Amino acid sequence: MVEIPTVYTIEEAAQVLKVSTQAIVDEINAGHLEGFRVGGQWRTTDKSIAEFISRGGSQDQSKPANRGGVFPSTGAALKKVDGFSYKWPDGTIEEYHEAYEGTVKTDTAQIQVKVGIGERFAAGKRRKRVVVFLDNRPTVEFAGVDDFDKSGLVASVITLRNRKRLKPGQRIPDEYRSFQLVRYNTVITGPRAMSAMGVLAKINDFATMILHALIRAKFRDQE
Repeated sequence: MVEIPTVYTIEEAAQVLKVSTQAIVDEINAGHLEGFRVGGQWRTTDKSIAEFISRGGSQDQSKPANRGGVFPSTGAALKKVDGFSYKWPDGTIEEYHEAYEGTVKTDTAQIQVKVGIGERFAAGKRRKRVVVFLDNRPTVEFAGVDDFDKSGLVASVITLRNRKRLKPGQRIPDEYRSFQLVRYNTVITGPRAMSAMGVLAKINDFATMILHALIRAKFRDQE
């Protein structure tokens, strides 16, 4: 028989941790405290709170990691190029009306980078889409958040070395400590929006997108 944990409202969780209700919501949205929605309202459990406390609470990102320590010399000078199309393994042909390309030098290799920008139907609506190709291989994908027209933000799910998504509440890999992270399905809502942690970036922040792709490629090579 499955043991059902004790469920807490946001107000009850705030009382247990002796903080404001907004602090609890912020921790859930940041992925530090595991939570779930019931009828549009957040809930958490005694087990999730205990795990949150055992990990030391919020993961301190006040001192961002030096990205150069992850991939030295990752600066890339991209130039705008003509749009292009890409045929995915399932036969779908995707068009990128805007594109940029260049070369990234790491401590061990020189990698050809191409960034394609287009649109695609995802999570119930047509969204802005960005795909980063490393040596002509699609490596990470970003989707426009719900309020993209206002914020200009896109998000991409984080995949770990074991090919599983980084779940809210899990330890954030050191490689991602300097990124702006978000619970993916709080900024991209709709059918099949993933409950996982993601990278958040401006549509023109190619440096963040490329580094995310390099980390993903690194994890993939270590699988």
